[in-house]
Formats: sequence, structure tokens, C-alpha cells
Amino acid sequence: MQGIMRQCSVAKTAQQIRAAERRNRTLIEANRTMLADSKLPTTFWAEAVSTACYVQNRVLVIKPHKTPYQLFHGRTPMLSFMRPFGCLVIILNTIDHLGKFDGKDDEGFFIRYSLNNKAFRVFNSRTKIVEETLLIRFSKNTPNNVGSGPNWLFDIDALTKIMNYQPVVASTQSNGNAGTKDNNNAGQARKEKVLDKDYILLPLWTA
Repeated sequence: MQGIMRQCSVAKTAQQIRAAERRNRTLIEANRTMLADSKLPTTFWAEAVSTACYVQNRVLVIKPHKTPYQLFHGRTPMLSFMRPFGCLVIILNTIDHLGKFDGKDDEGFFIRYSLNNKAFRVFNSRTKIVEETLLIRFSKNTPNNVGSGPNWLFDIDALTKIMNYQPVVASTQSNGNAGTKDNNNAGQARKEKVLDKDYILLPLWTA
């Protein structure tokens, strides 16, 4: 009889899936080290894990003496474009319509390699968005300062702008089912007051 037997592990028993747990711990430890070295906030943990996995797939394995990338694709990977995670970059502004004498550079930092294009993913400190581009210059010898992380992490207006959220105004409605005299008086008093406005954030998905 041939086939695959499916067996489930016991909950909260990591000993039964040792290989997966070791791999996850390797990525988590690399993630923690990269964020600490680059002095970036933990908000960028997903980009750090993706970069760690990207690099480890191009690290030589001792026993087959090949990298996982080489075993999968059949060719050796190029390493000349590798850059330190979180290093400062100068981004060429090709989006805004600038004047002849306006500055064309924006500051940011490198957060990930692009998986679909031959480009880098960088965080633009001015526009507060992530871009994929090759028109950048790396400042590998310029360290990040402690506390120099992006302020948009604590700015609700900038955060909602990045996430494409728009405020929706919802007015407070009075209770129309009240039948007692006290409730009627309270309803009249509420009509004389200016209705408060509550703001609800709803996602706006764009194509």
C-alpha cells in the first residue's frame, strides 16, 4: 500500500514537529537580531522575516554543499545585490511633478527584496509608503539612530491614510420606543441638543 499518511500533532507539543519548530526559531531569532541592529520598530517584523527567509535560502548548506536556491532552480544565486536590512537609502522621486530646481531625493530605509521584480522594497520617510524601485542609493555606512523610527506609527491620521481608510460620519439616534412621560421629556431634551458625531473607520479597497 502506497500513499501519504496524515497524522496530527498534539496541541502545545512542539517536540512532535521538531524540524518545523527549529526552522521557525531560526527565522524568529534572525528577525529579532535584524530589528535590533537596524533600530526599526517591531511593526516591520513581517518584512524582517521575509528578508531572513530570502537570505537563508541563499546560504550554503554543508551536507549537499549547495544552497536551497541552487537545489530548487538548478543555478547559483547572485549575491552582489545583497544589502543590510534597515540601512538608510536615498530614493529618487519619480512620482511627484517637480520643478526644475526642486529637490528630487527622498530619504528612507531598505526593508525587503521584491519577490516579483528585480527591485528593492523601501519605506519612504516623506510619503510614509512602501515603494518598489531600483532608483535608490544605499548608505550602508550611516547607522540608524535610536528613536529615529517613523513617527507615522503613532499618528492616527497618517496611519489611516496609508491603510486607505476613510471616516464615515454616524449620527446618534434617539430611542423612538420610549412610552413613558420621562422618556418623552428626555427625547425632547435630546432634540434641542446638537447631535454628537461619531467617526467609524471603514476600509476602502482600491483596485
